[in-house]
Amino acid sequence: MPASPDSIFTPESQAIDACWQRIGVRGDRSCERLLQHVHCHNCERHAEAASQLLDRHELHLEAMDEPSAEDQQPAPQTEGGTLSALIFRMGQNWLAVPSTLLLEVSVPVPVHGLPYPRNRSLRGLCNVRGTLVPCLALEVVLGLATETTPQDRPRMLILDAPGGALVTEVQAVEGIYTLANAMLQKTSHASGLAASQLASAVTQWQQRSVTVLDADLLSQALLRSLR
Repeated sequence: MPASPDSIFTPESQAIDACWQRIGVRGDRSCERLLQHVHCHNCERHAEAASQLLDRHELHLEAMDEPSAEDQQPAPQTEGGTLSALIFRMGQNWLAVPSTLLLEVSVPVPVHGLPYPRNRSLRGLCNVRGTLVPCLALEVVLGLATETTPQDRPRMLILDAPGGALVTEVQAVEGIYTLANAMLQKTSHASGLAASQLASAVTQWQQRSVTVLDADLLSQALLRSLR
């Protein structure tokens, strides 16, 4: 389910000078700063690019915080139809996100921590084909406990969000499945877990209870976790 190579990059992300790809460790290593910093991740230019990237996401979040007339209208409810969703596991919890939110599933890539992270849900930055992408701890955003098991098959989810792509790691991915709307039971948001607050429905799938996350609510929660 890979996206095309350029699909996760917006014009704004391409405007960031990825000097590490041209003259740094991913380029011809001609940058004179390498003598001092050894690796591009230790350079202030890399930190400046990261700050610019996070600030761009925050601008989009501020725009989302101002509801439009369309946002204030309730979404139409339909009894029939289906939902295409990616089903994955986070700890012992089975979750699903609408496939419209998914750009790509990949094997884990290194996450480079930031010297002064804004909060504990921001793990750092990933280098995706030469472009910096924020990596978030989805379990923190959802308020879920995770534990490593021998059955884990970690994968990175590259998710679409206003302002550019976001990356998160999950313990296992089952794939994209078509869920009948008639089988989706609306949630009451009774639980204090953020996962419940961001859920649109629950459903039974292969004898498992799966929480279906709302695409818009999840996107907003992920962007807020960058603050």
